[in-house]
Amino acid sequence: MKFRNKFISKRIGTKTLASLLAFGMALGSPMAVFADDGETAVVAENTVQAKKTDGSEVFVSVSDYVRGMMERGAVRLNDETGYLEDTSTGQKVDPETGERLTETPDVPETPVIPDTPGNQENPETPETPENPEIPEAPEKPDTPEKPDTPENPETPEKPGTPEKPDTPENPETPEKPETPEKPGTPENPDSPDSGKSDSKDPIQTPDTDKPDSSEDRKATKTDPIPGSEIDHTQEISKAEEAAGQNESKTAVSNSELINRQQIVKQPEMVEDFRFWTVARKYAFARTAINIREEIPEAADGRADTSEEAKEAELEAAKKDAKELKAGFDIENQKYNTKKVKRTKTAKSIKKSTQIKLTGLNIFSSAKLKTEAPNQTNLKAGKRAEAARQAEKDLQKQKEEQAAKVTADLAAQQMEEKVRSVGTISQDGLLYILKEEDNGWLYVESGNVRGFVKASEIYTEDAAQELLDVYQTQARLKASKENKDYTGIEGTAKTAQALIDAKDNQAYTYLRATVKQTVADKEPALVSEQVDTDKKGILDIQEEKNADSRVVGTMTAGELCYILADEDSDWVYVESGDVRGFAEKKYLKSDAETKAQVTERGADSYSVADENMDPEDNKALYYTLTSTKEGTPSGEIRQSMIEYASQFVGNPYVWGGTSLTNGADCSGFVQQIYKAYGYDLPRVAEDQSQYGTKIPVEDAQPGDLIFYAKDGYVHHVVMYAGDGKTIEAANEDQGIISGTVYIPEAVWATRILEENYNLEGTDVNEQNATAEQYGDSIGEYTIDYYCSCETCRTKASKVKATGTPVVEGQTIAVDPDEIPYGTKVIIDGHVFTAEDYDTSGKEKHISIYVNEHETAQKLNEKKAEVHLVK
Repeated sequence: MKFRNKFISKRIGTKTLASLLAFGMALGSPMAVFADDGETAVVAENTVQAKKTDGSEVFVSVSDYVRGMMERGAVRLNDETGYLEDTSTGQKVDPETGERLTETPDVPETPVIPDTPGNQENPETPETPENPEIPEAPEKPDTPEKPDTPENPETPEKPGTPEKPDTPENPETPEKPETPEKPGTPENPDSPDSGKSDSKDPIQTPDTDKPDSSEDRKATKTDPIPGSEIDHTQEISKAEEAAGQNESKTAVSNSELINRQQIVKQPEMVEDFRFWTVARKYAFARTAINIREEIPEAADGRADTSEEAKEAELEAAKKDAKELKAGFDIENQKYNTKKVKRTKTAKSIKKSTQIKLTGLNIFSSAKLKTEAPNQTNLKAGKRAEAARQAEKDLQKQKEEQAAKVTADLAAQQMEEKVRSVGTISQDGLLYILKEEDNGWLYVESGNVRGFVKASEIYTEDAAQELLDVYQTQARLKASKENKDYTGIEGTAKTAQALIDAKDNQAYTYLRATVKQTVADKEPALVSEQVDTDKKGILDIQEEKNADSRVVGTMTAGELCYILADEDSDWVYVESGDVRGFAEKKYLKSDAETKAQVTERGADSYSVADENMDPEDNKALYYTLTSTKEGTPSGEIRQSMIEYASQFVGNPYVWGGTSLTNGADCSGFVQQIYKAYGYDLPRVAEDQSQYGTKIPVEDAQPGDLIFYAKDGYVHHVVMYAGDGKTIEAANEDQGIISGTVYIPEAVWATRILEENYNLEGTDVNEQNATAEQYGDSIGEYTIDYYCSCETCRTKASKVKATGTPVVEGQTIAVDPDEIPYGTKVIIDGHVFTAEDYDTSGKEKHISIYVNEHETAQKLNEKKAEVHLVK
């Protein structure tokens, strides 16, 4: 079971940057550090120490953040000097903040006299400065034309120095002196949020990537940071340079900027094991096919989507539907014949008996004689024998064909090198739960879950041909058996499992299902009898016997819910996150108990103690039902990454907000989040204050990471997991898949709601505020539906994404009238368009509810629909 979850985690990309940080070096054993004299002086338990970079020669403890950098190999400890160094550049690294220093921090208070020029009596500049900062220039300096970046500071072309320069004797040395890309004062660029945001600060924009000209780019570009796909030297933008001219702002270090923030450490995100219900998307097998445990490497499953191919598919489906109907007609005819025979036999019993008695009276032994054989009976016998032989031949043909199909499927399995978890025969029913980018589909059929190719199945209009035949037969069958019609399950063929569900690695690839996942709550309390029989402890077992593993324990008076086998000696229960089997004789589950739990409230009762993690419990998915529905936060995050990835390769446009025609970094993430219902500020600095700030190493896929330089936020990226990003980088690179640039990453923000509401709300609750009412889109016919096949009678044409349908949230619409993701208000309640309306009616909306009984009770009505502002 653990392997299954590791497999799933790898597939859906929910690993975080924090998972890359293993603190074994710091936490596993003591580590030697060095004193001022270079000798080994301290052995600190569970700590790492290094010298500060301010020239004080003082040892301090290395922060967790920097220790993580050491573990990743970005930073190392120099055993000779005691300083931390960048492994790529050799720059000293601050042990507390992780900042790199671009020059030696040991700056003398009195500058050293340079060797040359000889006529410079009182040099005021430190020896070999990379980028000295002169606070106040003399009125008539004789300094070179470009003093900020002298080509050879030791031998200047004009060594003459003014007699009374205003330069202070001890110039302040900046912590991170920068070499500007272009000397002089840059033009103040137009802010991309001009006219789009109230903010006027040019630093808020991701223009960090726009140099003044192509010639400047060639002159200033350096090699990219190792392991990064972005040339981050371009991130010193016109906006940032302009900010340097703003005297009202004082440059601060990134560490000071971080210290002013409230960084919230997020709890570890635990993946919910429960399933959730999705709308049905029908498909049928074109031929007998394998359902695979995973997608074979380098295998494309795409179907031909040309108009000619679709027409051919539809014709093939019509032919299969005709043959399927013929088979059902023969079956129905046999049933009707048997029914007629049974009726005739009952009516003729009396008459037949009377004839036999009369015959005995007529015939006497004297009249008996041998008569010639009846020729009619001989012909009938021959016909019957011929029919039996034809039936045997047909059966033999079917067996030979089945053997060939089995051999072909086995050969396919060997060729693909992927295990088959089930097989499904021609015209068999599957539900598509998720469509992958390479044409493979994650499907469910019976109790089998896995992957098939899109080219192997009928969908949409072709699937509808077969669905109509199955629905007709299923309704006829229900009528014959005097039962209510509940769908085509039991009439349509479903997959045959080749392995047990608990051994199928694909079973929980996506915890979406078309089945009901929220069970009716049947509460039970542990009885007092357990005190004597079980020494006060009731074990919840992994199997239906006392010798199996104990997955959890309960004591008298604690609460559980019976999910299955309520009439057996061993019942399947859920208590908190513990799921397994308990002996029914130790549980009270009568009407009085149910009333007591309702009156006191379930939250007032204690629940079972876990003996193991749910994923290690083989009884976890004995049923897919639970007292509550699952939380697909990981899937929502992955969906956002997949959505953003499709725009990689599109252009970067300064101030742009178009995902296709071009966007800058903040415009890009703003539009991605907008597609998921979140309204972000326009520019990066404002976005950095939106949501909950978290450490960079805690970022999950979909979270935003912000870069800063000299205390100003200048760039934003979307984290994609495993140290990767999706971002609008710069004009040269456009929208790319990049790597987190640790030197400038200051914090991340979490905006996505982790408590995604799947329990729903009352559809009649008026939860819309007056401020939310937008334009009216007219009067619509409103009805109600659940996810069952009775309510969803047509094959859907929409993409299967695994998005849950949620009571009180989801409505089904015609996307040509109301686009998916649109929020509307109906009778004072806010809903979201998330499902496809299969009715085919104009101006029609269906509201999702969990229970079929609820859908039947609520009558069709008319209602005015408003957009949410």
